[in-house]
Amino acid sequence: MSHCDSSDRLLTLRQALATALKLIHPLCETETAPLATADGRVLAADVFARLDSPPHDNSAMDGFALYLADLSVHQPTRLPVIGQALAGHPYANPVPPGAAVRITTGGWTPTGPDAVIMQEQCQIAPDQGWIEIEPAVAAKLKLGENIRRRGEDVLAGTMLLSGGVRLRPQDVALAAGQGIAALEVIRRLRVAVASTGDELYEPGVELPPGAIYESNRHVLIGLLRRLGCAVTDLGILRDDRGIILAALREAAATHDVLLTSGGVSVGTADLVKDMVAELGTVDLWRLAIKPGKPVTFGRIGDCLTIGLPGNPVSVMVTFLMFARPLLLKRMGVEPVEPVRWRVSADFAFRRKPGRREWLRARLRFDPERGPLAGVYHTHSSGALSSLVWADGLVELPEECAGVAPGDPVDYLPFSGLGVDGDLMKADELDQELGIDALHG
Repeated sequence: MSHCDSSDRLLTLRQALATALKLIHPLCETETAPLATADGRVLAADVFARLDSPPHDNSAMDGFALYLADLSVHQPTRLPVIGQALAGHPYANPVPPGAAVRITTGGWTPTGPDAVIMQEQCQIAPDQGWIEIEPAVAAKLKLGENIRRRGEDVLAGTMLLSGGVRLRPQDVALAAGQGIAALEVIRRLRVAVASTGDELYEPGVELPPGAIYESNRHVLIGLLRRLGCAVTDLGILRDDRGIILAALREAAATHDVLLTSGGVSVGTADLVKDMVAELGTVDLWRLAIKPGKPVTFGRIGDCLTIGLPGNPVSVMVTFLMFARPLLLKRMGVEPVEPVRWRVSADFAFRRKPGRREWLRARLRFDPERGPLAGVYHTHSSGALSSLVWADGLVELPEECAGVAPGDPVDYLPFSGLGVDGDLMKADELDQELGIDALHG
């Protein structure tokens, strides 16, 4: 059954996201992830600090711990060095006034001294066991110089990490610094991916007349990997009602999200939207965006269905701007607005207002004009090469009628949309996520 508006009115992106996000319930099943596998996972609950960090006053430099009051600003000061405090090997005894202790970076500051002087600021006589500090250097030292105080980074009992965040390497490191060996995380989102169309064939085979190689699943699986999803590849579904219906029904029973490309427009072979409506509901269809107007969102039982267009540029753009926020919400992450940089246009473009549009763009810096965004030579939604050339998107709002060189425009870097970034080796990630091999 379809709940979507059957009129010719197109939903804005903002309206569509608001509608879909209200219908999405985040996953609540959790599992324990060792720190080595926690990067990219969604933290299930708040984590609190177990201890102060640093756990003891320590030195920020290699040098000597001493008393500031012992230093003269009128003549050189010579102090005996009575021991050393190495990282992991504290100096056990209190230090009396009039003496110094050699200390390394991270070494606990011994009881007594109230400053650490860098070794480069001293004249060192290792054989005689003393250091000498010139008056000009002594005059610049301050109380607590080069000492990192206990708890100045993190205090025990304070919030360490907030639940609902996707863990980054620095988040995992923060937990490790507290002695936490594993974190409670939301289980991975299970996503099934399929492409539809009789014209599609797998790379590696000879194409019959009228056929093309299928590429959409490859970009979608890569983008889903970057979100940390567990992916099942349903392959290419032919334009056959029975085949599509069976595949959708089976996938919806075992997955959280069903992501398809093609079959959502108004052509006679565009069957996916109608099949979703037969099995569940289509909650919205057709957005005031370009590229990618014929986007659908619906549900089959507890499984979300997101239908993207068939053109490769439309697939990637609609995934980033529409599907990705919905997937994040399902994962338990509150989606936020993409990063937008205000830059100057290095192109001219005329258009009819009414739809939000994204142009494939590349940023460069001009010493006189600052950051400039140029766009690809063609705006065709079939130009897959444009996505390789671009490092982001220029976004034109619905009311925009055109752009002239020098006009301010919003540039959305791919890095802010989760496109760029290092991945684990594909075979390692496949093994961890249980991803099915691509097949025909």
